[in-house]
Amino acid sequence: MPRHNPKASILIPTFNQEQFIGSCIASALAQTYNNLEVIVSDDASNDKTEQIARRFLNDPRFRYERNPANIGRVRNYRRLLYELASGDWVLMLDGDDCLVTRSYIAQALELALSAPDVVLVFGKVLQGDEVGAATVSNCVQGYQPSLVDGTRFFLQHPPFYDIMPLHLSCLFRRDIAIQTDCYRHDILSTDLESFYRLMIGHKAGFLDEVAGLWRQHDRNVSRGSSYELCAKNLMVFTGPSEYAYSLGISSNAELTRWIRRGAARYFLGCLARMLADARLLEALRFAKYVTNFDIGILGHVMIRVVRRIF
Repeated sequence: MPRHNPKASILIPTFNQEQFIGSCIASALAQTYNNLEVIVSDDASNDKTEQIARRFLNDPRFRYERNPANIGRVRNYRRLLYELASGDWVLMLDGDDCLVTRSYIAQALELALSAPDVVLVFGKVLQGDEVGAATVSNCVQGYQPSLVDGTRFFLQHPPFYDIMPLHLSCLFRRDIAIQTDCYRHDILSTDLESFYRLMIGHKAGFLDEVAGLWRQHDRNVSRGSSYELCAKNLMVFTGPSEYAYSLGISSNAELTRWIRRGAARYFLGCLARMLADARLLEALRFAKYVTNFDIGILGHVMIRVVRRIF
């Protein structure tokens, strides 16, 4: 991989996102970094997504690809990363999101290339319907932007616990991601399951910059997720912890605590969405599943609840 001016790929998976795809592509092409490709993989949309995307084909940095049949969100991620991208570094930008800082790729690459063995740089994300009404995620008091040991970050910050590599903000090395079998599981948080494994044994960087808007709307894959999908998504904890244990980076007891810290917050978030949608039966089934999965998670849940109250 070249250390000077490496190629960056912004990869855009999309399906029936005619309302957002134009602004998404435009935001990617507006990046100031000069060695850039932007690739859309349209998962057989039946709306105007293709018509809108093709308007950008006059830009030589842009490619439009269309899947003959719908292959699903995660397989579309894999197709983009493994088959279509040619960049050394990759950022996956869902077709309903957009980048808001034009220099984000340039800044992330500057940080990534400032030291050897960096595989991932992530930053902050706006979360909401529109930029003006969004809140900023990944703002953790006392956390300083820097390059960090990926294994140490892994152990200190499990998924959903406090700060984490949010998909929209992640610029990552394509070759190492492929070696690590990125996007291997068809789960809600396939990105986090991948990135937590990716950073072990390498360096990661946090950029104190907002990458883009993670748009919240009724068709978000995580909105209204069923009990079954939420339960299956616990692989976001078991996959990386098993990988870490196989490498001998931590004891089984420490990794069990690692799972419980992150899973407690994940459980509360899922439960809150289910109850807000009046899905009481699903909430009860999910609570029972988590209890059977690891009753120790409930102890961490109680700690979080008590802290919030007081």
